Amino acid sequence: MSEKRRITIIIASVFFGMFLSYLVYKLKRGGAELSNSDITTLATNFVFSIAIIIGVGYIFIWKKKKDL
Repeated sequence: MSEKRRITIIIASVFFGMFLSYLVYKLKRGGAELSNSDITTLATNFVFSIAIIIGVGYIFIWKKKKDL
């Protein structure tokens, strides 16, 4: 699998997961607007998911360079 395809799949899965989380919060509120707390929670989830993906990717690249 090429690097470009792998990155595209990862980005698509993160955004799809965030979209599903948004829908769950909307359903929880009965279709009403999200509160500031809900938006903060969604933003925090997004930031941490990106950080985890970058961290794991960096570890794999580091291991590949060292042939581990």
